[in-house]
Amino acid sequence: MKILVTGHKGFIGSQIFSNLKSNGFDVTGIDLDDKLVDAKYDYIVHMGARTLIRNSREKPFEYFRDNMVLSLQMLEISRKYGSVIIYPTSGSVSEATNPYSLAKKQIVEWIELYRNLYGIRRHVLKFYNIYGPTSRKGAVYLFCNAALNDLPAIIYGDGSHIRDFIHVEDVVRTIRMIIDGKIPEGHHEVGTGRGTSVMQLLHMVEEQTGKKLSVKYEDYILSEADRLVAGNPIINDPIPLERGINEVLKELKKEKSGVA
Repeated sequence: MKILVTGHKGFIGSQIFSNLKSNGFDVTGIDLDDKLVDAKYDYIVHMGARTLIRNSREKPFEYFRDNMVLSLQMLEISRKYGSVIIYPTSGSVSEATNPYSLAKKQIVEWIELYRNLYGIRRHVLKFYNIYGPTSRKGAVYLFCNAALNDLPAIIYGDGSHIRDFIHVEDVVRTIRMIIDGKIPEGHHEVGTGRGTSVMQLLHMVEEQTGKKLSVKYEDYILSEADRLVAGNPIINDPIPLERGINEVLKELKKEKSGVA
């Protein structure tokens, strides 16, 4: 089985690529600036994209080029060779308020058009807030890093907005379940189904580190939904957030101490 992973050097894509490679799959990885090779793949795991929502406001064309155009190229390969495409969308597409989320929403529409016109097979995965030991963005990392380095925790808004925090290992597990034929084709939510407010997350980090964090409140840069939580998650036994926070803290402590 031949598999293409785009964005294979990124936080999520690298772990998918590593898992597939270590389990004996014939896997190829490309990133945004790499030359696309026209070849037949059984699966295309399309993780390559610009992902920082706030930056999309300043660089709308770049987000169109690197997200929309690259995705259409993946769809063309799927149409030509019958590849199954696995595409991550976002909980934010329900309220597309920026170039990033609008591109995500429109790419899903293109995927469905290709399915209806050409019969391609697809798995559209709605990702929620993904975190893990190697991530260097997102609230879990930022709060853990603030606690270990005596920095203020920045909260946008009042901290009451609720999010669904899903461990990257559960994302990799979902991709493997698809490739192993355990999940039927369609649209799936990759989250825990459990909502945690940003302020609750802060308190969880404080509890595990035994530190009281100073908080710096800032206005939203872009408008955000009050609640984004999976209603019907594909994983029914996700890694608990408490355990995930502990893993992130351990990794950051190792880096701080210089332990390889």
